[in-house]
Amino acid sequence: MGAAYLDQLIQSDETIAVVFRLAQDFGNLLRKREGQRRLEQWKDAVRASGIVELIGFVDGLADDAQAVANGCTESWSNGMTEGFVNKVKWIKRSSYGQAGFPLLQRRVLLHPASRGIHSSEKTLAA
Repeated sequence: MGAAYLDQLIQSDETIAVVFRLAQDFGNLLRKREGQRRLEQWKDAVRASGIVELIGFVDGLADDAQAVANGCTESWSNGMTEGFVNKVKWIKRSSYGQAGFPLLQRRVLLHPASRGIHSSEKTLAA
């Protein structure tokens, strides 16, 4: 989507402009780790907007409030681990019913995304 088209959408509809601004604010809040206080200000702004879908999103954040607060303040993340778990689950689902653990183990170790990991482990072991 081009910047000109996005600008046109924002100028043509106030709701789109508010959603865009709030989405940008949320992204900045996470990237800059602006903290719990700024997160609460953002949530208040979302509720004040009256946009039902965004309010639902904010209400959903409450289900895992501590993780969201940590994401807004801490510099570390378990994203790499979550990505690996997601990949293993995908491989497992794609081979459902074909064989047992030995095939799953082989597919995980031979998966193209895993090759870089294993080669760096070999380098570290040497």
